[in-house]
Amino acid sequence: MKTLFIFNVIQILLITALLFGVKKWVRSERARRALLLVAPLVTVLFHYSSFLYHALFTGEAVAYLASTPNLILPIYPCNVVMWCALGYGLLPDKSSKIALLLSDYVFWFGIASTLVGMFANVDFIVNPTLADFEVTKSIVAHATLLFNVLLIPVLGLLRPDFFRNMRNMVISVLAMYAIGLYCNLVFEVLVSPEAAYDVNSMFIIHSPFEGAPFLRYPIIAAVALVIYLGIFTVCDLVTTPRGNRWFDRVLAALREKQNAHHT
Repeated sequence: MKTLFIFNVIQILLITALLFGVKKWVRSERARRALLLVAPLVTVLFHYSSFLYHALFTGEAVAYLASTPNLILPIYPCNVVMWCALGYGLLPDKSSKIALLLSDYVFWFGIASTLVGMFANVDFIVNPTLADFEVTKSIVAHATLLFNVLLIPVLGLLRPDFFRNMRNMVISVLAMYAIGLYCNLVFEVLVSPEAAYDVNSMFIIHSPFEGAPFLRYPIIAAVALVIYLGIFTVCDLVTTPRGNRWFDRVLAALREKQNAHHT
């Protein structure tokens, strides 16, 4: 694991340098839009690079696809983040409701999923070497996705708003649950119940943690929402004037409702 840690530290230093360059030199709106589109495309190409290699040179693309279910469907959170980052890059209006939903999801869920994918990479745990391209590709793909995620605040597109942020997190949690149910159902119906159990999209069927069988998606999602509640409260305390913070607004609404009831 020491090798994985050092490799990821190097990647994070490179990402930091690239983001510094973006902040300093990417100024025009056209360049910003191009970067928000090109960066997720690079991640998608990394994700499918082995499949493309087999399709072009070995003729074993179908067999490789069958052994790599997350190339067929977005079975893990990081897969959903990757496609949402691409969708966000394609949107012309970055201030629309769907764009704000995607940017909230990509950033807040992407931070956790990419760092887990880098520092607790399952492929490296199973085969602890960087000499295997499949292992290295998996780690680097998560690193490129982390670059995508961090582009949002670097380009000034992260807009803190407690109620919108929490609403979008609840929508995201429900959407990922629906995606997980769909993916598991597809593998159960088209392949076998055993295949669905092995895929375990979004960790709905069983816990990814040995010794903690209760930590399936509903519990993980509930814990995540509590954590986001705390994070967004801190952001609200920092960015919103006193008297207009989310709990102030809730209390004011309750008082107004109480007064209206008495009158």
